[in-house]
Order: sequence, then C-alpha cells, then structure tokens
Amino acid sequence: MPVTTLIRRVLNRSNTLADSDDVARTSPLDGRRNAPVSPMPIASTTFNAADQDAGMATTTRFTSNFPNGAIHEEPTTMAEGDFTDTSSMSDTDVKMPIVEDGEKDAVEDLTMLESQVAEQEQGIQHGQPARNAGFLRSFSSVVCIIIGTGCLQIPYAFAKTGWIGVIVVVLSAFIGGYTGVLTIKCLYYQHGHRLHSFPQIGRAAFGRYGQYATQFFNYLYSLGTTCLYIILAGQFIYQLVSTLGVNVSQKVWMILVALIIWIPVAILKEMSEAAILAIFGLLASVVVIVVATVMSIAHPYTKMHPTEPAPGEDIAIAIGIPVALSSIVFSYSGSVVYPHVEASMKKPKQWSMVVYTAMGFCCVCYLLIGVSGYWAYGDQVVSPVLDSIPRGAPATIAKIMITLHVIIAAPIMLLTFFLEIEQAWKINAERLGKKREFIVRLVYRSVVVALVCAVSLAIPYFADFLSLISSIACVTMFAILPIVCYLKLYGHKVAPWYEKIWMAVVLVIGIVASIWGSVDAVKSLIRDVKGGAHS
Repeated sequence: MPVTTLIRRVLNRSNTLADSDDVARTSPLDGRRNAPVSPMPIASTTFNAADQDAGMATTTRFTSNFPNGAIHEEPTTMAEGDFTDTSSMSDTDVKMPIVEDGEKDAVEDLTMLESQVAEQEQGIQHGQPARNAGFLRSFSSVVCIIIGTGCLQIPYAFAKTGWIGVIVVVLSAFIGGYTGVLTIKCLYYQHGHRLHSFPQIGRAAFGRYGQYATQFFNYLYSLGTTCLYIILAGQFIYQLVSTLGVNVSQKVWMILVALIIWIPVAILKEMSEAAILAIFGLLASVVVIVVATVMSIAHPYTKMHPTEPAPGEDIAIAIGIPVALSSIVFSYSGSVVYPHVEASMKKPKQWSMVVYTAMGFCCVCYLLIGVSGYWAYGDQVVSPVLDSIPRGAPATIAKIMITLHVIIAAPIMLLTFFLEIEQAWKINAERLGKKREFIVRLVYRSVVVALVCAVSLAIPYFADFLSLISSIACVTMFAILPIVCYLKLYGHKVAPWYEKIWMAVVLVIGIVASIWGSVDAVKSLIRDVKGGAHS
C-alpha cells in the first residue's frame, strides 16, 4: 500500500493531530540546508499500555512527520483506572485495553507505515541497494579498485619522469580525492533526489549528448580495465607454470582467467555482495607491494648484474611527464565505482573521509614501490615491476597474490557496468520476475565477459594498452568530467577564487596528460604490434 494512502486512512480514523516541526533537507556531504518543507500533520494514536508505576499507565504515541519519514515514539500517561490491573495475572490472562475498530486500523496502518519508512531508510525498495556498509567496507571497496595493477607500473612511470615523479604521485592523490568528492556532490545537485551513476550526471549537466559522452568514457574505463586484468593475470600464470614445465600458451591462460572471473559475475547481483571480495583484494595488494619493495631494496640492479654499469637516474625528464602522468592517474582511478560505493554507505556524510583516506593510503603504497623500484633498477625497470625483481619464492608469491587480486577486482569493476545497464534496461525481478530476470542477467553478462576476453586476446601488450586506456578514459573520468559537470550543475559562483584556480590547474593537467599520453601510447602500441608480427 502506498505511504500516502496509509496517511489518508490514519487522518480519517484518528481524532487528534500531532504538530510537527518544519523539515529541512540536508545534503549528505556538506550539510547545506534548503528552504523548509511544509509539514504534513499525521494522526497520533495511543495503544498497548503496560507500565503502571506510580499509579499511572504509560502508553506510547506514534507521530510521523511525512515526507521526512521519521516516526517518533512519545510516552504519555493515563489514569490508572483506564486499564485493567495486571499485577496478579499470568501472561496468558493479561487483558489489553479496549480499542475501537477505527483505532485498531489506525494502529495497523501506522505499523505498516513505520515498516515501509524503515525499508526506505535502508534503501531496499524499488531495487535500490541497502545502505549498510560501514567505513571499513567502503574504504576497502575503493582501495581494492584503485590500488590493483596500477601499482606495478609506478616504478616504470618514474623511469619516464625521473625523481620528480614523487611530486606527480602526491599531486595525483590530491586530485583524486578532490574530484572524488565533486563526483558525489554532483549526484546530489538536486536536493531531495539522488542520481545513480556517472552517465546520469552527464545527462543532468549537458543533456543527452553529455550522457552519451560520459557513457563512452565510463564504459571504456570499466571494460578496458577488465581487459587489462585478464592480460596481466594470463601473463603471470603463464610465467609461473612455465617454470614447472607446463607448455600451455598465454592465451589459453587468459581464457581460463576470463572463465574464473565469469563465476562471481554470474552470482553477484549488487555491490554490497562484493564487500568480502574487496577486503581480500586489498590484502593481496598490500602483500604484493611489500614483496616488491623489500625485493627491490634487497636485490638492486647492480647486485643482480655486477658486471654491467649502474642504471641511469634523473631528477626530472620533462618530455616524459605527460605520458607518465596518464599512467599514474590510472593508478588512482576509480570514479566509475564511487557512485555505487557511496550508495551502499550507512553514513554517506563520511564519503569525503573515505575517499581522502583511500587516496592517502594508496599514495603511501605507491611511493614505497615507486621509490624503491626506481632506486634499485633506474631506467632499466620494466612494467610490471615484478618482472624486474629476481625470480624465486618472493616473486612467485607476489605474482600469485596479484593474480588473485586481479580475479577478485575484475568482477567488482564489471559490476559497476552491469548495474548501470540493468538499471537503464529495467532488468529487475519486479518487471521480469525472479526466474526470467536471472536468465536475462546471466545471458547478457556472459556475453559481455566473452567480448572482453576476445579483446584481451587481440591486444596482449600490457604496458601500451594500459597507457592508452588511462590516457583516453581514466584521465577524462578522473580529472576532467567531475570538474566540468560540477561547474555546470552548481554554477561557477559556488567555488571561491582560489578553488577556481585549483580547478583550472587540474583541467590543464588532465587535458595535457590525455592528449600527449594517447599519442604516445598509440605509437608504442603500433610499434609493438608490428614488431610482434615480424618476430
């Protein structure tokens, strides 16, 4: 029964009205208040008295201020004579106060109303995810997506920039936290209504064409990153089993990885169900970073190759900064996941703390692996950095852990794509029924995984493909679209002058990194493809 119908029934059946205060909506991020909404008086009903201390019977009065949805319990008192004395009765003999039929119906209506409001607060109506994720789960989900395979190419990025790459890593962390906050603010630009995804932000800001452009970058990032995960996992498995004498090509292992990724893709339905995967993925990444850092310090290039000259190191390589910036930005990218993670948070006001803490944690990890890797191997470092450290048990453990992380993170990345498609196409149990919904969801998700696997098999050049995807999609989603959409939705007057300067700096960095990085990545990819064809 609709909530409005319940309210009308309560108003018709009750004799007293409860006054309610003005309700003001508050943004979950910045606490801004808007014009108060006129309260709707809801009838109050008393029932179920049980306490008779001090000669008075305590009752409970339920009042509800709709549309706020909050139901309050207010104790009231009645004279002792209004209720039957129950002090000497057994539980089965206790008599409830006599309530008229109209009041009984009102009590039932209010009980149903309270239940529906509670469901709305949990966000489980109309197919929306439940807001039950705490700080740790939200933090783990963000870090699991951000810190993945991107950490393995930080030393390689340093080789292109020199030691100035340290500044680039720190600066990118600040940019990631800032644009992550702006992204969620864009979801709440219309008070009282929350958008659900990045494409909806694009449509709200720039209409239909804005939605199409945002969808292109959004889906390119989600699907392209999954391709990278399959390539990397297949590469590591091939290297591991080759040492055991197993003669199976890398492409076969890539297909096997895609099949393993397909299993949780077919099972998981909502982002909240992937929380445990995010925690395991986070732990796997930490193990990889620790192993790579320790091994780099313990086995530098000069120790591994004592007869060869020491690798070169530079303070700054200006021409390599834009290209390396696109790769470093990829290491902080997770914008497509942010709306879905925030939608599952129990306390959405903590989003700013979640995203900045996640960026800070990733920054520390990247500095550890980047500084140690570049110090140990200089301009001879390769991407991924695990191919630079000496072979042995530590390197094997690290490759196993990063492979597990990839298999864990890929379903989470794909889930953001699937959730948006399912919402747009209305693939839900309410419209299709549970059985039909499951079949439709399973079929189209399986087709998507198969297509992603096919693309991965066609372009197995991890470093170049990583640079191309990060330059085109990641930089745009990371540094450009959040600021452009925010200014369009809120207006330029919402930001003070110093914040506008910061926005301009971020936009310039994003545009330069995107264009320069894309050109360089395409050249490298073409060169490697031609080289592979001749070999």
